[in-house]
Amino acid sequence: MPKNLTPAECEALGIKFPCSQMDNGEYRFRLMGPDNSGYVRTVMPDSDRGWQNSHFHKGIYETFVVQSGWIGVVYLLPDGIRKVSVLRVNDMWTFQPGRPHNIYMASGAVTHCVKHGTNVGNPAKNGADWYDASADFDAWSKSLSEADIFRLAVK
Repeated sequence: MPKNLTPAECEALGIKFPCSQMDNGEYRFRLMGPDNSGYVRTVMPDSDRGWQNSHFHKGIYETFVVQSGWIGVVYLLPDGIRKVSVLRVNDMWTFQPGRPHNIYMASGAVTHCVKHGTNVGNPAKNGADWYDASADFDAWSKSLSEADIFRLAVK
């Protein structure tokens, strides 16, 4: 018979559960390992919608799966071209290390994100492999409305 572990036993094994409500209203429920790999369930309440903060990773991949609703995805190609996509229920997307990106969470959207790969810690972010994208890319992505996302989305 499996033994259920307590949160304290999990934390002793290096597993953390940092859960939070973000500035855009979304809830993030995390299960993270000592190497900063892990899982994040993100839930946008029906009353909210909005952009996350654009960023990139140096060694971590992020694989997103849409559980419900839809999300907008913007990313920057190595040649500087900006791309926009819309992901719907059961769609998946993996961001490669080094690729700046941002996610728009529509009202009621729920996503799963698996963070996998090699952590390249950023001392400014408590050792997490998380780096701010350029201010220009962040401002551009956050300027896109829902109508813009659907108009610009790659078909």
